Amino acid sequence: MKTRAIRSLALASVLLVGLTITMVVAQGMSEGPPDYREWTRLNPQPNSIASAHPTVKDVFVNDAGADAALSRSFPFPEGSEFIKASLGEDLSVFVVTAMRKVAGFDPDNGDWEYGMFERGSDGAFEGMWAEVGSDMHMMCVSCHTGAADNDFVFLTYTGD
Repeated sequence: MKTRAIRSLALASVLLVGLTITMVVAQGMSEGPPDYREWTRLNPQPNSIASAHPTVKDVFVNDAGADAALSRSFPFPEGSEFIKASLGEDLSVFVVTAMRKVAGFDPDNGDWEYGMFERGSDGAFEGMWAEVGSDMHMMCVSCHTGAADNDFVFLTYTGD
């Protein structure tokens, strides 16, 4: 009887580990930020406008969202992605925050998915895309609702 209980516990542990790995992959934790370096830079120079990201930063948008961002045409099309690259004193990127428009992801909040990625000691960025309702997602949404008229995207840094 004791052996059976140990086997059941071991099987449950293996299943839990497998479920955890599946959830991590499903949440995008194995996926880093997109390579944004060739995207459209929206700010004319690094900016330090007060925001939830209190560092000097550069903001980029991919091709899918560039026309809408530059012309202020809302809502942004599906596939639009923004990167806010936070810069250190030496102007190297140490944190990347991201948002991407994914149809059906979160209709109540413009279908934006939010991510945060920090540069590790090896130079690679590590982080995750937030799931709807997670603490990180709710933190991002609580701020971005202030830009609901701009499809939840702040565009104050573009120099206009």
